[in-house]
Parts: sequence; structure tokens; C-alpha cells
Amino acid sequence: MAIIQWLQHHSVVMMAAVFVTIVVTTFWPGRRATFDKIARIPLDDDR
Repeated sequence: MAIIQWLQHHSVVMMAAVFVTIVVTTFWPGRRATFDKIARIPLDDDR
């Protein structure tokens, strides 16, 4: 029961941490080329 109560109280903090991690990973400067390449996949489908 203590684990469930802990999760109820800290779930917002955990979800915020996950969100921040995803945003930081996505906008990390070294990954820009990878995301640019992935973003062009629908446009390059005619090859």
C-alpha cells in the first residue's frame, strides 16, 4: 500500500522528468542531423 501512495504523490514529478528528458534528447545539438534526415523520409519517398 505504501508504494501505491508514493506513486500517487510523485507521479506528476516523474512524468515531468520523462517529458523534460524527451525534449532535451530531441533538441540536443548533436542529434539535429539525425532528426533532419528522419524528417525528410516522407518527402523522399518518391525515390
